[in-house]
Amino acid sequence: MEWNTDAQELLDELVSPIPVFVRPMARKGIEKKIAEVAEGSTITKDDVVKGYILASPGKMQDRAVKLLQAKKVDLTPYQSLLEETK
Repeated sequence: MEWNTDAQELLDELVSPIPVFVRPMARKGIEKKIAEVAEGSTITKDDVVKGYILASPGKMQDRAVKLLQAKKVDLTPYQSLLEETK
């Protein structure tokens, strides 16, 4: 599966606040979730947002939402997903 440049950059930004000693493991888990939700042969920013939300467990989801909002990601299309995963 190929990564869209914008999607790769967004993922890099989203994992950057994760402590460096656990970042590779966290990134691998997030990438796995993104690959599960990817609908095409190229991973898009939409896939990254969905996978990131799904990979953020429980209380971590609030931090994920705040980070996505700080990156100016419109979460309106993901409201049902956010409600399902709480």
